Amino acid sequence: MAELVRDGMYIPDFPPRPGDSIVIDTDSGPSDFTFYQIKGRVLCEENPEMGSREFWFEDLRELRWHVLSREALYGVMARDLGITTAPVKLEKGVWEIGRKRLPGRDASKVIFIERGVPTATLELVIARDSFKALCLLSKGDPPRYDWHSEKTLVHGTIEVREGRFASDVLEDLSASQPESSAETRVDLESSPPRLWIQGKEFKLPMSSEGLPTNGCRYLAHLFDHPGQTLSCLELELAIDPERREMIGRPVWTDDVLDAQGLHEFKQRLKSKQVELTEAEEDVSALSSEVDRLREEVADLREQSGKLLNKSGRSRQIAEGDRGKARQRVRKALDVVIAKVRDQDAAVGEDLDNSLGKGGVILFRPPQEWGL
Repeated sequence: MAELVRDGMYIPDFPPRPGDSIVIDTDSGPSDFTFYQIKGRVLCEENPEMGSREFWFEDLRELRWHVLSREALYGVMARDLGITTAPVKLEKGVWEIGRKRLPGRDASKVIFIERGVPTATLELVIARDSFKALCLLSKGDPPRYDWHSEKTLVHGTIEVREGRFASDVLEDLSASQPESSAETRVDLESSPPRLWIQGKEFKLPMSSEGLPTNGCRYLAHLFDHPGQTLSCLELELAIDPERREMIGRPVWTDDVLDAQGLHEFKQRLKSKQVELTEAEEDVSALSSEVDRLREEVADLREQSGKLLNKSGRSRQIAEGDRGKARQRVRKALDVVIAKVRDQDAAVGEDLDNSLGKGGVILFRPPQEWGL
């Protein structure tokens, strides 16, 4: 359990409250205890019908509840099966663990179904899904249903073999799907990553570490979700869920003042401060003139707090999460489009037009692409 907590499979939940009944695993086996907090220490007193033992703890964190992180669990399952993208909850007990694109086949969505999911819930998930091929995984017997679907549905069981999740279902999925006559897809697993448009191959950019760029990953996600409206922020989080923790933190862009503006502002502030000092030392200066200079210097100092940081450098413009995400996503996609355009100007132009230019992306590829 300690290793599972360390690896993020179990995450901290709320601590128990005084008076709660808890179970402690002792040398003689699990037993029920009542929890009390006394003068900063923690007393766990065994329920009388179970025994009379007491345990004292110095730190409440030793008794903190932990709950299973399904995102982490299904993330491990996806990696073990060689499936890309992050797990997403579709309905209670129904999780998309990722997508798998087999050579010469359409992309398939892989779904894990927990025990006890009602048939009506599963039917709804399958009916509203845009994918033509769905792989339904479960532990033990596959779910039963008595309704017809025009989609390709393949059932499989998940097992643990030598400490890893495993399933033979992907072989069944390959055999059950018809071959695609003219492939249109993104392959992130090849090096360099590749794009196929109606069977024509295009090389895509790689990062300095030899991995697909974020632009390639954005494009792969969009190819799996044609016709779905996504903001640039949603697209960014789809391929990098950990970025969600950064939402709401200040994001800095360009300097408020350029080098010339920064120099001029500092000179103006310095000049007014000198004028004020000279006026205050001049016994013949009018009090109204001194007051005016004081107000000007006070205004400039107030502006200084807004324009300059503590080091005297220009502050930066803070921009919201959505605006900054739009810049990152569009810039990354533009690099991919330029790479495709270098290889085929017409296809690059079609790809550019299908992605639009705003903060929201509705991927509308040409109909002949077959997506």
